[in-house]
Amino acid sequence: MSSDLPHKLKYIAPAKVNLCLDIGARQDDGYHPLTSIVGFTKFGDSLSIESSNQDELKLIGRFSDKIDTNISDNLVTKTLDILRKKYNSIPPLKIVIDKQIPVGGGLGGGSTDAATTFLALNEIFSLDISLSNLEKLAIKIGADVPVCLHRGFVKMEGIGNVITPMPDTKLAKYIVLAHAGCVANTREVFNKFDKNSASKVSLLHQNPNDIDQLLNGGNKLQVPATEIYPEIALLLKKMQTLYPGELKKGTSTIQMSGSGASCFALFDDSDMATAFCLQLRKAGYWSVSTEFMINF
Repeated sequence: MSSDLPHKLKYIAPAKVNLCLDIGARQDDGYHPLTSIVGFTKFGDSLSIESSNQDELKLIGRFSDKIDTNISDNLVTKTLDILRKKYNSIPPLKIVIDKQIPVGGGLGGGSTDAATTFLALNEIFSLDISLSNLEKLAIKIGADVPVCLHRGFVKMEGIGNVITPMPDTKLAKYIVLAHAGCVANTREVFNKFDKNSASKVSLLHQNPNDIDQLLNGGNKLQVPATEIYPEIALLLKKMQTLYPGELKKGTSTIQMSGSGASCFALFDDSDMATAFCLQLRKAGYWSVSTEFMINF
């Protein structure tokens, strides 16, 4: 394998959107079993990789100032460390991450950056690691990293480590993302979920193959997240108000992604999506109109 890069290489790290999220009670190991339909967008962070005399990780972009400056804790650094333990021929690299995905937004920013690093280095240095083996390495970084190795619609189960591609899934083509303006703490949202659901019987996996049922089930973290962060509830209310009245507004059309604080609206028409996005920006929200990726 070659250790020199002829030029700077650039990769897109797509935003991850939980189109639904069903969650069960917390397990003894601290994790929650889940089922989620996940999509990835053409919008995301970007990573540039080039040869260097020593390792360097640089963060730029709109949301770079929201990230802890301790580079050793960055998931991309951890990804590089894991690969180097198996392939010590990977040379010093300069990696620049252009952070466009909101931090603490439920769009998998850190996880998709790490997953894209796995994919990029596997390609650049011809490591020939299969997707299934990449997933086994990725789970060591975080529960959300394996799913971010994919680029089409997938169903995610287990603790996020059981992934089934859904190439024939027919969902909306366009999606508008918006951020509530607060940084949602995933652990706090799950703790609130645990308290709210302590006396309830989980219906998780009642019929995990019924995609419509899953999508219409919504996001089980939305209620606890809005109780902690009223800004998310305000954003969802604004999105419901602005959404075109002639379009169907089912549970899966407008909701929160992941543990917040980003929300989304689905569209079949590009112009309507763009107009909706502009209205949200005029209302003072960060928003972007984009498309789903449909191929790996």
